[in-house]
Amino acid sequence: MAETLVLKHRPEDFRVRENLVVALTDETVADQRYVLLHKRGYTTMEAIRLLADRLGVSSRDVGYAGLKDEDGVTEQLLSVPLTALSGDGLPAFAEAAGSGRLLRLSHYGYGREPLAVGKLNGNGFRIVLRDLDGRTAERLVTRRRTNLLFVNYYDTQRFGVPGGPKRTHLVGAAVLAGEWARARAELAGLGAPESGPAARWTGPDEEFFRKLDPRTVAFYLAAHSSFAWNARIAGLIRSEDARDVSVDGLPYRFPVTGPGVAALLADRHELPYTRYSYEDGPVEHPVMRPTVVQTLVTVGDHGADDAFPGRQAVEVSFQLPAGCYATTALRQLIAQR
Repeated sequence: MAETLVLKHRPEDFRVRENLVVALTDETVADQRYVLLHKRGYTTMEAIRLLADRLGVSSRDVGYAGLKDEDGVTEQLLSVPLTALSGDGLPAFAEAAGSGRLLRLSHYGYGREPLAVGKLNGNGFRIVLRDLDGRTAERLVTRRRTNLLFVNYYDTQRFGVPGGPKRTHLVGAAVLAGEWARARAELAGLGAPESGPAARWTGPDEEFFRKLDPRTVAFYLAAHSSFAWNARIAGLIRSEDARDVSVDGLPYRFPVTGPGVAALLADRHELPYTRYSYEDGPVEHPVMRPTVVQTLVTVGDHGADDAFPGRQAVEVSFQLPAGCYATTALRQLIAQR
């Protein structure tokens, strides 16, 4: 792509907060306590494991509705059984000097239902786009509000951790095939939080995955499904002005005009997608997923980029439904004419 774009140069450049409505009750009739998790430098699953260890419960007892990036500043709700977290106090996590990592909890309320994946309404984003040329920045600033149609790809964070190989889909493929040794070997090389234990494991390979939080295994299965989805949707984009691009070594095909995206929407407005859970083995949950998503992107602060001399930085904000990726939306925002 001719245009340049740098995302997540600093964690504060990428801010996310969940849109999640929960039914609150009085503490006297509640089974769950809801807490707001503010984090930086941790995956959601890492944060859950740390909280569970601190409370002396299984990580399966800590509920969440969606995963949040580790290379940003994010806020999301967690649920914890009231028997494990009652009273006014909340666990405090010390920030290691110079690490840039942060976990902080605040009280949100009480309820009767644990949070679960699939219940999330969406996410709100406030993001700084960096290393823009003057023409691109001016285009965004002049319009102020852009009605963006974009192809609903899974982005690269679905397939690996920042700076690591993007191969989580290969872990999922091996689990689905019952090739447990290959699955563990792939996982050991990812650089993910589970990679160290996977590399040190000496027991039966299948047993390693059975001991993981089943939501973690389901994530790897979903990565396999997501990779197949991306390939299928890219194959449906036939507009002559589409661009084939590589992001972190993964292939994408982006239409560069709104009509090009609209043509995909008119051809196939949704496609089948397989979600997974893991309960002593993979469990399929077939759903339909939209091929194209629409959002209104609003421009905020803008000006000279203090991180890339001679370039421009623009701050944007928008909302997305659950399961959509802000990073792929923004790449297409910059790519489209």
